[in-house]
Amino acid sequence: MKAKSMILILGIFCIMSSLSACSTKEKAVGKKAEIVEFPEYYEKAYDKLSFKADVLISDEANVNQMNRYTAIRAKYDMGLAYDEFFKNIDVKEIHKGDVLGDSGKMIKYEDYIGSNKETLYLNGQSLTFTLPFSRYVWNCVYPESGHPRYNLDKYELGGNLKFMSVGDVYKQILSILKSIGLPDNIDFIPAIYALDYKTLEQEEYDTDMSGNENTSKYKASWDEQDDCYYFFMRQKIEGLPLYYVYGNAIKDLEICYTGIEVIYSNEGIQRLDIDKLFEINDSSERKPVSLLSLDELTETIEKQYEMIISDNIFEINKMELYMMARKNMKNSYDIFPVWILFMEQIHADGEKEIRTPLQNVIDAETGEIIS
Repeated sequence: MKAKSMILILGIFCIMSSLSACSTKEKAVGKKAEIVEFPEYYEKAYDKLSFKADVLISDEANVNQMNRYTAIRAKYDMGLAYDEFFKNIDVKEIHKGDVLGDSGKMIKYEDYIGSNKETLYLNGQSLTFTLPFSRYVWNCVYPESGHPRYNLDKYELGGNLKFMSVGDVYKQILSILKSIGLPDNIDFIPAIYALDYKTLEQEEYDTDMSGNENTSKYKASWDEQDDCYYFFMRQKIEGLPLYYVYGNAIKDLEICYTGIEVIYSNEGIQRLDIDKLFEINDSSERKPVSLLSLDELTETIEKQYEMIISDNIFEINKMELYMMARKNMKNSYDIFPVWILFMEQIHADGEKEIRTPLQNVIDAETGEIIS
C-alpha cells in the first residue's frame, strides 16, 4: 500500500500531466523523424530523479517504425463460447440482462451457474469460465508481487508436465480462442507456469472471514493427476507487450494483469478469464511515432517532477518499452508506445530511510507522465 504522502503526489501528477501535455505534444508534432538507438543500461542523475536503469525492449520491435493506432475491443461469439464451455453442463441458474459496454452503449450479458458450481459469464467482450478444480488452484498460486504470500517463483516458468507439452497446450488454447470467434490475428506474449501437484499441496492456503487459516476448503488429497499449467497471455502489438489499466482500476503492471489467463489440466481448460483484448482494423489510420531519446525523455520527466512540492527523491532501476491502450473520448482506444518506469520513492522518517516501490507510465513520444 502506498504511503499517505503519495496521495498528494499522485494528485499533483494528474494536474502536471494535463498542464505539461500541451507543451510536450507541441514539441513532438514539430519533431523530425530521426534514427534513435537505446542502450541496454542508462545512467543519469537529476535533482529529484536518479536513473540507474536496465533498459528493456523486445527484440521484435523496431523502435524507428512505431505507430499510433485507434483500436476497439475485440469480440467473440457468445453462442459459440457457450457451446464450447457449457453445452454439456447441467445448468442450475441463468441470469441475463444488460451491462454498459466500452462503446457507451448497453450490451447483453449472460451468467450461468452449473449444478456442480461451474460458472460462465459472457458479454461478447470479457468472459469468465470456471470449473471447481480451479478454485483449489487459486488457493495455491499467489502471482501478485506485492502479495504477502507471493509464490509464483516456486513454480517452473516454461516447464513441461507429463500429460502434455507446454507447446501443445498453448496451441490448443489458441485453437479454442479462435473457435469461439476471437480474431485470429491477435498476437500474444505468453508466460506459462507448470504447477506440479507437490508444490500446489504445499502452497495451499485459505482464510475465513476473520482472516484466519481455513483448512475446511482444502483439497482432500493431491496427486499427479492434479498437475496443471497456468497461462498469463499478454497481447502483443508491433512486437511490444501491451499495457492497459487492468479491470479499469489496476494501474500497476504485473504478470497476472493480462488480457487472458488460463488454468489447464489433463482434462482441459479449468478456468479462462478474458479481461480485455483489442482489435486494430487493417484500414485504420497509422500515425508514425518518433520516440524521444533517453536524454530527451528524462529531461522532460524531470521538468514535471520539479513541480512536486516534496523532498522525496526517486530512483529508477528499470524501464521497459510497451504499447499502451488508453480509452479516448470517442469510446475507442488509442494505442501508442510508452515507457514503464520501475522505481523507488525515497523519503526520510527521522533518521530512517523509507523506500516505496512505484511505477510510472510515460508517453514515449512526448515524455508526458500518464500515471
